[in-house]
Amino acid sequence: MTITTSQEQDWQTWHTLREQDLNTDYGWLTIVAFNWLPASPSALPGLPGEWWTADGLAHVRAADGLTLNGEPLEGTVSASVAEAGSLSWLLHGDKLVELVLRGGRYAIRQRDPRAATRAGFSGVPTFAVDPSWVVTGHFSPYEEPVRVEVATARPDLRQHVTAIGTVHLALGDSAYELVATAAGEGKVSLSFHDETNGGETAPWRTVTTGPVQADRSVVVDFNRTINLPYAFTDYGTCPAPVTGNQLAVAVTAGEKKPR
Repeated sequence: MTITTSQEQDWQTWHTLREQDLNTDYGWLTIVAFNWLPASPSALPGLPGEWWTADGLAHVRAADGLTLNGEPLEGTVSASVAEAGSLSWLLHGDKLVELVLRGGRYAIRQRDPRAATRAGFSGVPTFAVDPSWVVTGHFSPYEEPVRVEVATARPDLRQHVTAIGTVHLALGDSAYELVATAAGEGKVSLSFHDETNGGETAPWRTVTTGPVQADRSVVVDFNRTINLPYAFTDYGTCPAPVTGNQLAVAVTAGEKKPR
């Protein structure tokens, strides 16, 4: 199957926007630290002040160099965030101090616009676009969403994802059933392992489908398979695929392992 000029242009536009989104001042290329908050006031590497968690909140005791909403931080300030969420909380110079909650534990993530991972970024390598990797599947929704515990990019963290159904599709001579999570706009997300992992690609990748149609058919374009943030930084907390989301083929489409 030969790719058309229109398909190539559409993919190139998508790929360009993807790289631009990564390479913003506080994008995924700028994470330089991740620290769990302790139970008693303590220093964190690279930041002034004292930091801790208690009573379901994150706390920081002010020190020179920290600002909140453009003003120097004074006294003790507390904040909270939802599980799996993040809060752009404080600044230390032009470094963003981000509060996250993962697996019921608060952590501080630092984003530096001058991070080496951003300075050395030269784009995300990809496989050549191949229309044979555009397949149509069938989405089977669950009656109710199901919380599933999964591993993550960190050995000291497990998280839950909300599964909303499965996508059935065929690749080569084999049929697969992949657990799906919601991606918004009527689309679903499929996080999966395949035979390229650990060599040409990261340990797992993800692809967002097209909108689920009235007959529950759904287009899966593996050319738009992407790396999750953990592939670009040592400080990612990305959830791994649900057990069983394993393709016994080499998916030679989409993003390769970052340089």
